[in-house]
Amino acid sequence: KHRLLGRRADGCSVTQSDTQLTCSHSLAFRMSAELRSVSPTTALWDGYQTAAQKRARMINMGLHVFYPELQGSGRVFSRSFRQVTLKIFGTDEQIIFPCQSCTKVDDVKQAIASALMVDVENLRFIVKQGCSTRQLLNNDEMRSLVTVRGISSFKVAAHKWPHPTAVIGAGYHGLKTAMMYLKSGNSDIVVFDRNSQVGGYCWITAANKGSRLQTEFGAFHVWWGHDVMQGKCGYPDASWDTWPGKQQILEHFQIAAEEYGVLPHVRFNCNVQGITVVGDKKNDKIFSGNDRYYDLAVADITARGSGSAPSATSAETSVVSCSVLYSYPGSMTKNRIVDYPGEEAFDGHIGYGMNDDAPYESFPGNKVAILGNGAFAVENARTCIEMGANKVFIVTRRKNLASPRIPCWFVHQGPVPTPGALVLRMFEPMYNSCGMGDPWQFWSVNASTDRQRVQIIQSSRFGIGDVTFLAVAVGKVEFVVDTLKRCTKHTLHLEGGRKLENVRVLLKTLGLLGDFEVDRMHKMDEVVGFYCAGDWRRPIFLDATGMNAANFTTFSTGIGTTGYVRLNKYLFDHPKEFLQMEKDGVLSGLPRNQAKEKDDRPAYVYDVNHTNSTFVIMNSMCPRAAELSSNDPQYKYGMYHVVHPLDKTLRECRESWDQYQETWKQQGWDAEHVPYPYTREMIKGYFAEYNQLTGMAIQPDGPRKEDILQVQSETQQQQQHQSKIGSLPPWAADERVIASAEAQSKAEATRWWKDQCPAVLEPGAAKARSHH
Repeated sequence: KHRLLGRRADGCSVTQSDTQLTCSHSLAFRMSAELRSVSPTTALWDGYQTAAQKRARMINMGLHVFYPELQGSGRVFSRSFRQVTLKIFGTDEQIIFPCQSCTKVDDVKQAIASALMVDVENLRFIVKQGCSTRQLLNNDEMRSLVTVRGISSFKVAAHKWPHPTAVIGAGYHGLKTAMMYLKSGNSDIVVFDRNSQVGGYCWITAANKGSRLQTEFGAFHVWWGHDVMQGKCGYPDASWDTWPGKQQILEHFQIAAEEYGVLPHVRFNCNVQGITVVGDKKNDKIFSGNDRYYDLAVADITARGSGSAPSATSAETSVVSCSVLYSYPGSMTKNRIVDYPGEEAFDGHIGYGMNDDAPYESFPGNKVAILGNGAFAVENARTCIEMGANKVFIVTRRKNLASPRIPCWFVHQGPVPTPGALVLRMFEPMYNSCGMGDPWQFWSVNASTDRQRVQIIQSSRFGIGDVTFLAVAVGKVEFVVDTLKRCTKHTLHLEGGRKLENVRVLLKTLGLLGDFEVDRMHKMDEVVGFYCAGDWRRPIFLDATGMNAANFTTFSTGIGTTGYVRLNKYLFDHPKEFLQMEKDGVLSGLPRNQAKEKDDRPAYVYDVNHTNSTFVIMNSMCPRAAELSSNDPQYKYGMYHVVHPLDKTLRECRESWDQYQETWKQQGWDAEHVPYPYTREMIKGYFAEYNQLTGMAIQPDGPRKEDILQVQSETQQQQQHQSKIGSLPPWAADERVIASAEAQSKAEATRWWKDQCPAVLEPGAAKARSHH
């Protein structure tokens, strides 16, 4: 534009001379183009996006945006943005965030109090006024520079309980709990265990010397989780077997205990014999020194007989007080005892397939019968075959579904749950090639007629492995759908009339039972959600029994235990969150599991439906805790393809498959070679179907290394953003998500502004008025 210099007498504008205009026209045009390189439309759009992100920051912080349609006919509210610097008195700590000119002090106070979980009445906002200062009133509009008193930091501080956090059990769950507490900087924790090492009943006592992890190590390792990894406990490296045995599993527990500094906090060789609740169970005045707590009667173990419970004398009993008590009693620890007529005449070994009670020296060349068809029965079948058994009968009332290794691997690498119909289609090649029947026809499968939807419900989890299928294919294992009636010498007589002859070993893997002593110790007859007798500070957890799923996230315990500890630790760190949930009726909505003595089922032994329902309800009522697991899908997918890449896993499966057949051939077993039923092309097809069903875009070779590093970086950034009040949330990068967040927040913003200013219009009133 040319600068106006003046006007001539005739009123026309006076400008630079024509010569000057002509000479400078080209340069002026170029300068104008440079100055206008950003078009007005682009500038307008950039401004719109900036405003949208500022509103997103306000919404994420918990502030109430004043939208144009709320403007009534009275006072005009300014919706322009200002940048607020909020500084803590006496420190250099400050936060910077946007708000509108009309934003009230009370709104910011409430947001800060909610984010930091402090009492809003303790907050005072101070501004400088001339040579003095004054305290802002709640109804005042926010200023640009404010000093806050009543808090010492903008970081959320974990609640400090009067007594330590106690953990009963140093198995998988207890060790994981201690690791996560210590990694977070909370060392006020004590763990009790009957054994002399970490690992728990399952791997120290119940597992046989030939026991092996059925799932891949990547889904099981105790430091599973992007927020748990530390030092040597990162992505498991090549030194770990894909399917490690008992000794390597125990070694991994020990390494984790040392890496996270757990061992000094564990009291080994002791038994918690009793729990006394001190104070009123209803008293949750958590900031009082007279808070409810628990006295644990802890006895040092002085003797342990073979197969007997630890014993102690009263003189060795001490009392330990705790404010929070995690209990991990183990899934089930007692064998279901069923005695059959004629056992005394069997003249062979009868055992339960646990704690090396089977005579391995008797296996070579002989027949073994296993009663039951749960995961432990399948594991025992593998052990018997590896120890040289000539034939194994699995006698079961009805056949349960078992999973081959490749479908198990596929489920564990998937970032989102794998549809059950795809899982069954992945079962088909193994079932068809080994004569195991149609997996869709098993009793536990409830499928639509087009086989596009399925619900799998059975009382035990999948037994996982390839060897049982292969052994069926070559005749070394036979499933016998029947029940045992009686025994005679080396013979099992079945209810259907068949006789299994020349059997020298009988293993009764008929399931495990819970221990009513756990219920009695907690003085309870029901578990509400995860909580003993509904007492939220006594969570109790185990590997839930059974299976009931239409989609599958995991066949192992890594992800479930991590989510459980995150949830409960968050609530114990921020108990006000649970107290608010309790006011909102969370306990009345949680499932209840009551003791059933006639069924030998204590209250603490709950099934998978109970677990899943509890997780859904708790995470929906405590979204901040749920956010802690938001990065699990990316972690799961990236970690698995680093630790167990497809080609390596497929090669190991095929090599193991062929090695079994070579070994049996050397032992004199004559059977045609059975090719491994899975190929890379076949698995590539599973990825395509998974992507189609879930909307994902994952690849058989997993993410690129640079993508994994980027996800790890983004995860760290997200964690930093979550800890900074008023920062731009990660979801604000997506305009559609911002629009959705605004749509969801408008109703609450309207209610809030109407309470503050009754003249504010109801939603839609502005449109109606303008139309009128």
